[in-house]
Parts: sequence; C-alpha cells; structure tokens
Amino acid sequence: MAPVEVQPTVEGAARAGCDPTATRAMVYAYYQAVNDGRWTDVAAFFHDDAVLLVPSQVPKVGRETILRFYESHGRRFPEHHDDVPLLMLDGNRVMTLVDFNGVDRNGNVVRFWTAGIFTIESRRIRQYRVIFDTAQLEGPVPPGVG
Repeated sequence: MAPVEVQPTVEGAARAGCDPTATRAMVYAYYQAVNDGRWTDVAAFFHDDAVLLVPSQVPKVGRETILRFYESHGRRFPEHHDDVPLLMLDGNRVMTLVDFNGVDRNGNVVRFWTAGIFTIESRRIRQYRVIFDTAQLEGPVPPGVG
C-alpha cells in the first residue's frame, strides 16, 4: 500500500497564490453587493463558467444564468439582508454562516440560516454551494428562484 501524501493547507494556499486578507475582503464585498441588490455586481464576482448550487434546483452554470438567478431572488425577496457572523478560510475554500432576514414579495417576514461554500480561483468564485433547509421557506420554491 502506498503512503498517503498530505499537503498542509498553508503550503497549498501559498502555492496557489491565495491571500487570506484579499479572499475575506472579496467574500464580504460579494455579500455587500447581495445586500444592496446590485445583481450585476454580484454576478461579476463569478467566473464566466462558474457554477452556483442551490438546494432542490438544477445547477446554475455561467455568469448570465447566475445573474438571472439573483435577479429572480431579488424579486422574490424585495427586502433582504444577509448577516455573515462566521467566515472560515481553508486555502481557496471559504465557508460562511449566514443569517438571512427578509420580506418576501407577499409581505411575509422570512428568516433562516444558510451556509455557503465557495471555491475561489484568481479572486473570482469558481463554485458556490448554498446550503439551507428548503422546509424553512413557505410554499414551493419555483425552479430557478432562490
């Protein structure tokens, strides 16, 4: 049996050119753009061929598809705020804990916790996986709507 090779995270991050301060700043700037409803700016954080993964939905592939998702999200929750009390880094991977507070298009107050897992490459999002319990949302979530 061959020995298992383990590469310490810090060394791997250094080789990949990961700057923890810049990565944190980028992720917080992403959430600020989400909170401001600046959907074109939000989409600009993603690579052209990035993937957005949302529970119970088909993957959103490509910046234009991701932009349409966020625009739809903004229509579903015209009032919203993502508070990020926790952000953890591991090289080019970032995990966030998000306290979502909002009002949906029907005037219902909505609050739930989500987790976000980002893969960052060249200071852009390569993949973003959102994790939340879909039962926390009232009624069925239409395809393509967050």
